[in-house]
Amino acid sequence: MKIFVFFSALLFSGCYSFEQGYGQVSLFLKQKPIETVIQENKETKDRIDKLKLVKPVLEYAKSEIGLTPGKSYQKYISLDSPYVSWIVQASDKRSLKLKTWWFPIVGKQPYLGFFDKDKALKQRELLISEGYDTVTGGVSAFSLLGYFPDPLYSSMLDQYSITEFIETLIHESVHRTIYVPNYYSFNENLADFIAKRATTQFLKLHPELNQDSNKYIEEYKKHREAQKKFQEYLLKVREELNNFYNIAQNNDEFKNESIFLSEREIKFNQISKDYKTFMNGVDIGTSYEYSFQKGKINNAVILGYSIYEAKQEPLEKALQNAGGNLKQMLKNLEVCLSKSPQDEADLWQKVEGCLISKEQIK
Repeated sequence: MKIFVFFSALLFSGCYSFEQGYGQVSLFLKQKPIETVIQENKETKDRIDKLKLVKPVLEYAKSEIGLTPGKSYQKYISLDSPYVSWIVQASDKRSLKLKTWWFPIVGKQPYLGFFDKDKALKQRELLISEGYDTVTGGVSAFSLLGYFPDPLYSSMLDQYSITEFIETLIHESVHRTIYVPNYYSFNENLADFIAKRATTQFLKLHPELNQDSNKYIEEYKKHREAQKKFQEYLLKVREELNNFYNIAQNNDEFKNESIFLSEREIKFNQISKDYKTFMNGVDIGTSYEYSFQKGKINNAVILGYSIYEAKQEPLEKALQNAGGNLKQMLKNLEVCLSKSPQDEADLWQKVEGCLISKEQIK
């Protein structure tokens, strides 16, 4: 899972903030320059091979895409666990309303992050006791958005293939280049959109990596086909559940929590059953293959899917408006989104209609 998580005791307040600030500082104390790690050659061959890619990937990202990673990814941290952090998300049980937490600078975020897995699980139990649906997951990478240099974590090396690692580096660098507070879904979709296309270009420029760019492109096309189908099903599911929750509000029988949850579980099981039929095999071999599993569906899960499955069409239109040039697209978006959007609909409208000349940018 690639996700933005911003940890800093300087920005947060309270016990939660102190713990996250302490966790971040503890990690920073373990970092070593990547060049030193390569020279020492004490890590596995797979890790060393990927560390050697960092410099050329970032140089490409800066010169060809216009990304601004700054001084990030120049140092490395070897972790004692497969993930750098764990996140917890929560939602109302009777509506598709994701719980958010507000933090200075970055605005609303739809999750809490923890460096300690046990504390994440403890927070999850607390939210469950408060009546929320929840979902938890491990995080391999996150961005500090330029406020501090991002190190490279071993989880970013171990969890991904070479092509996925390249994509992750670019993805996280997009967050450092352009970020719109409060619109987490847009930020993640933009990073994903840019990273996949930029990775394709990078592979074509570096045949010595022995990574078949055509294979990556085919896999991406397959992913995109599954993604579009998944988005259709997700929209269908959200509409059906919204109708169910609206009806439940005016149904005296559903005031009984046990009856309501029992009926809701029937709905969830039907969603799981219909999913494979709807996808018709398009999801096989993609990250969507194991979505909507029976017994593992709740509102938080569905809304978690929704964060990463916003419309891609406006981004495709923005790229067309930039003449198919990713660097120009980012420059355009920086201008078009320089003023805070009124709401999410306004944001996507600005993205789709973003057409700025090079002279205007200058």
